[in-house]
Amino acid sequence: MSGYSEPPPQRAYTPARPPGEHPAHNGLGTMALVLGITGSVMGLIWALFWLAGALGLLSLALGLVGRGRAVRGEATNRGATTFGAVLGLVSLTLSGVGAVLVTKAAANATPAPASAPHLPADARPPLR
Repeated sequence: MSGYSEPPPQRAYTPARPPGEHPAHNGLGTMALVLGITGSVMGLIWALFWLAGALGLLSLALGLVGRGRAVRGEATNRGATTFGAVLGLVSLTLSGVGAVLVTKAAANATPAPASAPHLPADARPPLR
């Protein structure tokens, strides 16, 4: 003997998945969930209401398309896509509330128009 042992027997090759079976396409549902969570958090910050609206719209669209894939059996994350779409609606609602609040705050903070009459300093009533 030369000190070498026989190699172990080779196993038969088995494919990762059976032929004709496709992997699940869960990317849209996952992205809808991530964008929905991010948009909802951004909607709570009054200065970022515009970002919440954009993220909410994307989340809603991706969630609905992902839900369609889940119904057809192409994806396996039906709950995540549904929750992503719901959070997209929440983000859009928060964005609308933020837009109204910012618009009202801007309307209350605008100075008087330049055409308003101004009294000269000597015509003002004295301070008591």
